[in-house]
Amino acid sequence: MGKPQYNQSFRSEWLKDKLFADWLSAYEGDSLKAFCKVCCCQIRAKRADLINHKNTKKHEAASGAIRLHKPGGIQLIKPNNKTNHAEAAIALFVSAHCSILSSDHLGELCKLQFAGAHADKIHLHRTKCTAIINNVLCPHFETKLKDDIGNSKYSILVDESTDISVTKFLGIVIIYYSTLKSTIVTTFLGLEELMEGNALAIVNAIKSCLKKYSLSLKNMIGLGTDNASVMIGVNNGVHKLLKDENPYIVLIKCVCHSLQLATSHAVSEKLPRNLDFLISETYNWFSKSTLRQQAYKELFTTLNDGCEPLKIVQASNTRWLSIEVAVSRVIAQWYELKLHFEISRCKEKCYLAEMLYNMYKDEQNLAYLLFLKPILKEIQRVNKLFESSNIDPTKLCNELSSLIASIGKLIVTPTFRFEPITIDFTSHLHPRPYLGFGFEKKISEMINANQISKDSENILRERCISFVVALVKQLQQRLPENINIFQKTEILSPSNALKQIKENITDLCECFGVNNEEIEKIETQWRKINLVSWKNTSSAIDFWTEVKEFKDAANSYIFKELAYFSLTVLCLPWSNAAVERIFSQMNIVKSKSRNKMGTTLLTSLLQIRFGLKLSDKCCKNYSLPDAIVKQIGTKEIYKTQGNLEELNVDEELFIL
Repeated sequence: MGKPQYNQSFRSEWLKDKLFADWLSAYEGDSLKAFCKVCCCQIRAKRADLINHKNTKKHEAASGAIRLHKPGGIQLIKPNNKTNHAEAAIALFVSAHCSILSSDHLGELCKLQFAGAHADKIHLHRTKCTAIINNVLCPHFETKLKDDIGNSKYSILVDESTDISVTKFLGIVIIYYSTLKSTIVTTFLGLEELMEGNALAIVNAIKSCLKKYSLSLKNMIGLGTDNASVMIGVNNGVHKLLKDENPYIVLIKCVCHSLQLATSHAVSEKLPRNLDFLISETYNWFSKSTLRQQAYKELFTTLNDGCEPLKIVQASNTRWLSIEVAVSRVIAQWYELKLHFEISRCKEKCYLAEMLYNMYKDEQNLAYLLFLKPILKEIQRVNKLFESSNIDPTKLCNELSSLIASIGKLIVTPTFRFEPITIDFTSHLHPRPYLGFGFEKKISEMINANQISKDSENILRERCISFVVALVKQLQQRLPENINIFQKTEILSPSNALKQIKENITDLCECFGVNNEEIEKIETQWRKINLVSWKNTSSAIDFWTEVKEFKDAANSYIFKELAYFSLTVLCLPWSNAAVERIFSQMNIVKSKSRNKMGTTLLTSLLQIRFGLKLSDKCCKNYSLPDAIVKQIGTKEIYKTQGNLEELNVDEELFIL
């Protein structure tokens, strides 16, 4: 017969015993039980059972995974504001300049190198750094942007792209007038992941992004897109779906895309195809071999008294008008390249070198490129104007019209008045037009050297003329809607606004849905604006900013409605260059070695980078408010933790 069972009550002396003090406590509601704070489990209140539990693998593993405190209890550590600022500064630096993995080493380095200056209290590794980026820094810059936009009218630029992990994204850029900065701002708004590439999915992504910033679709005045049918389709495109909810949204097709497509189409249709082969294969020849680059460099420096050659660049379809730089570089190094391929065909016995040498030996190919060069330079000049973020929008119409007219005048009779859009010019072609100094000089040299026959010259000229005709028609086909909008906004230029006799502004107001009461105020202010002497008349944005701030004798803003309307119209999206810059940054942040980065972290990093740029500051001189910094070290920053930055093995080994 076994020993009789007995009941043992919990003894308070056990709490002072070294074996149990760190993890044992009484179990509330039952004096016959004890409670393990480490394993969060109940135990019979018997000393033998307590000792057996202490020696179990479960308890030992749990004890090793947590930080045990002294018998005095857990001591609450008051957050140190200077330490928080230091950790926020490190996270801001990492966001702007490097990989999140480096925070593991950067925090430890600061502790070692700056011990005593609150750096010894820094506890920052990749998990905490990611939490700070996602839940402290990014919301701070988002709130700042949201407050700056307020209830202003705005335009957006949208475009699609795919990252390194083949995830499809919709990049969204906002354009608005910033009262804080007193200028028109173009900045990053959001990066939305797309599950589908149809118009409805894109519209839903746009609405989701606008909702995050509490922006009303009714305040949108312009939509900038490329020429994809999903964006501009008249029946079911993105613009059509948005216009159903806001009929005053103006569609601006990207001028840079249009110039690129028009040029590419004219070159491929009307000029010899071997020109494209010549440009592309010259680049490929050197890009795949450093030995060839070195051999050509030695040849070039020998022939040009030590001067080094400029790099042969690629004519890429994804880089707007990169063909202009590629053509200019090939022309500048034509005879050196010809000699290089002559040597290479004998040395390497390569069929490609033989083909390229024969093309460089044909002077007609050089004549074609000399004809193309000035035309491409002029198109590139206008293209860069539309890419720029510091342009006067009211002058763009004249630039675009002048481009089409200047190209068209190459081939029409001198007495014909060339209109960029409406006039049919093909019946007024010059029988023998002057096609540029470089082209005409080369033709004369070839004739004098008996390198070209009369028939070949005529064919060459006809193909050049047909290229110009095709280019002008392509531009006229792709740009009329934009030119009409530019012509309407040109009325807001300082020179037009200050005329004694000027156009009526009513039509422009109605295009943007201004109500009748506002139109009456704007009309009155429009009539008397030329009665005041203004200082800033060289730039439309500076001019209308000055008008907005003007006060009369009663300290009232008497041009308020007119100025805000004008600045709103000047917020129209003129090209998609800004959204393309976002994708460039995206590919820098989410690179091949960080291809597992989640959308949340990617968007946060972009928001921080563009937020710093909008503030005209960098991590070293940007001051975070104390209210924001106080969030660091609290449980709230870990609640909505996004995906951590994951690196492949090679990068981990490299950094560690």
